[in-house]
Amino acid sequence: MNLTTVNEALAIILNNTLNFGVEEIDFINATGRILKETIVADRDFPPFDRVSMDGIAIAAAVFSNGQRTFKIEGIQAAGSEQLQLKNSENCIEAMTGAILPKGCDVVIPYELLTIEDGKAQVNLDEIKYFQNIHPKGFDKKVGDVLIAENTKISPAEIGVLATVGKSTVKVGKQPKVMIVSTGNELVDVTETPAEHQIRKSNVYTLVSLLDKLQIKADTAHILDDKQVLKSKIEAFLNDYDVLLFSGAVSKGKFDFIPEVLSELGVEKLFHQVKQRPGKPFWFGVKSQVTEPNRNDNSVTACNQQNKVVFAFPGNPVSTFVNCLKYFHPWYYKSADLNVEN
Repeated sequence: MNLTTVNEALAIILNNTLNFGVEEIDFINATGRILKETIVADRDFPPFDRVSMDGIAIAAAVFSNGQRTFKIEGIQAAGSEQLQLKNSENCIEAMTGAILPKGCDVVIPYELLTIEDGKAQVNLDEIKYFQNIHPKGFDKKVGDVLIAENTKISPAEIGVLATVGKSTVKVGKQPKVMIVSTGNELVDVTETPAEHQIRKSNVYTLVSLLDKLQIKADTAHILDDKQVLKSKIEAFLNDYDVLLFSGAVSKGKFDFIPEVLSELGVEKLFHQVKQRPGKPFWFGVKSQVTEPNRNDNSVTACNQQNKVVFAFPGNPVSTFVNCLKYFHPWYYKSADLNVEN
């Protein structure tokens, strides 16, 4: 029997991605989601000539003429309206983050000053024009792209969204996922297993792996009863975009998953991969006709909607490795992210 190679399996999976549409959410809840719009600067950054060190603001021309002592006219604090230097031979104390006072084009830090009796003595011989000033628009100009579409939003992007006033943001919808474990030998975490039983673990591993993708999956456990299994899976195929199975995909007497999926019209794209762990891995899709929803821009508005099924072997290491190797890249490509490596 010819087994599907790892590269072939991954290629097949990545050729069967889905589009889940777009939704708009509060920006503070967008961490880990996939951005579905381009974020541009709504103003220059910085939006004004910004003082970058605490000190005094002076006119460079006066310093160049030899003056080293400057009378202090006032204080330019961060967040206060711009002051005007009334006398070019004077100075204004300026704080980090403040707008540069009018008539000034150099900031001398306090470390290089001696201040006494309302006057500041500058203790250096040379200055550079606009030193210790962050010029308006130096970082970004209005209209510049700050975050590209299809970026995975991290805390850094959250800060940028807040900076440009994006209180809501368009992100990719998340797929509806059902994680199914099977087997009479499995009991819940809170139960004490009998000698012939073990506690369920794979389902929680998968929940955690999907949680890292910001996917909140539902879970179910089904006993080794083919008719019950078929009934449950049929309902899941109607209600969910993706089914993830753990167990019952090999050659055992109670490994009903491949047979049941076939009976329910799920097309097998491969079964058994040339890999260890995870050789019995099964993957397939089902095309399902749906009624169009004129008020929805997501995939559910289409007349034909594919459902994707990943059936992982029940070995805990197999489940873990196969989810990372196959489901995660599938999700990233579905979301239009780079899936290299």
